[in-house]
Amino acid sequence: METRLPTMNAISRRPARLPVPWTAALLLASLAVAAPVWGDDLKDGKAALAANQLDKALASFEKAAQQGLAEGRAGVGQVHLRRRQYGPALTAFQTAQKMDGNLALAWYGEGAVYQRQGKCEQAVPLYRKATDLDKKFPEAQLALGQCLTELKKIDDAIAAYTPGTKWGPKWRPRFLVGLGYAEQARDSLRAASVHFTQAREEAPNDPAPRRALGDFYMRSRGIAELAIPEYEAAVALDSSDVEGRFALANGLYYGQRYNDALVQYRWVVEHDPEFAPGQFGLGNLYYLSGAADPKRYQDARAPLEKYLQLEPKDGKGWNVLARTYYYLKLKDESAAAFDKAEALGGMNKDGYTVMGRAYADKKDWTKALAAFEKGEPSPRDMLMISQMYVLAGNKPKAESLYTSIIARDSTTSDAKFALTQLGLMKFRSQDYPGAISSLNRVIALDPNNSEAYYYIGLAQKEQKAYPEALTALQKAAELAPDKADRHFWVGILHAQLKQDDQAEAALLKSLALDSTGTFAGVAYRQVGFYRLLQKQYDKAIEYLDSSIKLNDKDVQAWVWLGQAYQNSGNRGRALDSYRRALALDPKQPDALKGVQSLGG
Repeated sequence: METRLPTMNAISRRPARLPVPWTAALLLASLAVAAPVWGDDLKDGKAALAANQLDKALASFEKAAQQGLAEGRAGVGQVHLRRRQYGPALTAFQTAQKMDGNLALAWYGEGAVYQRQGKCEQAVPLYRKATDLDKKFPEAQLALGQCLTELKKIDDAIAAYTPGTKWGPKWRPRFLVGLGYAEQARDSLRAASVHFTQAREEAPNDPAPRRALGDFYMRSRGIAELAIPEYEAAVALDSSDVEGRFALANGLYYGQRYNDALVQYRWVVEHDPEFAPGQFGLGNLYYLSGAADPKRYQDARAPLEKYLQLEPKDGKGWNVLARTYYYLKLKDESAAAFDKAEALGGMNKDGYTVMGRAYADKKDWTKALAAFEKGEPSPRDMLMISQMYVLAGNKPKAESLYTSIIARDSTTSDAKFALTQLGLMKFRSQDYPGAISSLNRVIALDPNNSEAYYYIGLAQKEQKAYPEALTALQKAAELAPDKADRHFWVGILHAQLKQDDQAEAALLKSLALDSTGTFAGVAYRQVGFYRLLQKQYDKAIEYLDSSIKLNDKDVQAWVWLGQAYQNSGNRGRALDSYRRALALDPKQPDALKGVQSLGG
């Protein structure tokens, strides 16, 4: 089971942008950079974008762009960027650059596209160009600092943030937050805390410093209890901020307030279905809840599938979805998702463990064993792995695993199962003393284990210890009276010991339980023989005929059937039965005598 939720950096493909929480606001504010006189369409576009009326904003910006305004085309890019439509956004910003190479917003916008895609190396020169064109462009200056921090160029980041601390009370707190993130990135936690706290004090109504402090407590200190109040304060100041809500949801999750976290994750995906981290957060929380409530696996499916539509190259996402599919019993879908997760490098030990189970269910032993080797199989998985080694013909490996399970704690139910399987392995390899030893240990732990008594009896029979074998098989039949094979072997052992009445009674019990199974032909034959000895020739013929119908290659049954017909006066059927026996075994002495006595 997952123990932590991936950060947005791990799942959003926008790592450089994420440490600073007011990016959405910056994108809006960036429309306010120095520009020529704005047309009405441009003003209308800006107002609509600020109100998140994206369709209206796009229409107004398109009109402005058609009037030859580069700012209009950049506004089109802003709308696409808000919708995470990075291809169209990039085209719009590059077109704006061609329309007006001195428009800082166009260069900044292209950098923002790359930053959101996790490409800060490409974004930095564009941000520098934007800040060169406009020496006081706070949004670009902040974005430059963010990317430099992401690239671990901390001194350069601090140099980028520092001028902004002198740009007045509106911008100073935000640059202080940037400095805090930069110091945090190089583990200067005290300095980071000072910057964050100062920003909060200077801008008590700004959600950004509160969220920054929440991030600081979470990422540097791992203290959800301190982070949650800061996140809640940030959300109270800006209840429409999707990323702020997501940060709160993560804090609540880490603080083990799962129901509260679920409420926030749901809010995020309802208000912004295209926000990939929110879909993953919701799906992952549902998945983790599935262990206690299996219905949650179905709840997890849709958000995880949506997340992977948005982020198809995230191997970790495929890993969680694959496990979700497995618990939903979608074998083919689970295997395919695991293959994608592995190809994308998103697997972990838990993933490999469930992957092993998935391929075991598909009876693909090779892939299952390979996956289990990379996972952390449970004791129950180890039993399954041992059985797979048996099926794959690697008996030494299977025996080693069974032995290790037993050595861990021989009193558990898994150990009892392992002891039983180890005994069966030894029995099948004709190590009868070893089988008896293992199975006696099972009986010591579970005196009512019918299977253990059954195979002990069979092993003793193979060693020709017939009285001991009979005792064990009688106990097996007593413990499992509804199993025909138990009574069959009791009958055979009685027959071996010349105890015909008891043998017949046991064999008839076996036939009453199963008249068509593996042992039924032999049981019919033996009971027919007893009827022959009792001179009940019609009954003998009835039982022997039933035996032959189940196995017409049974030479002894044909011989005894011939004798039953001969003794009942049916010479023709007797001769035919003897000839059938000789067709199978030309040297069968009783059949040869029977044919000779009948003049055949």
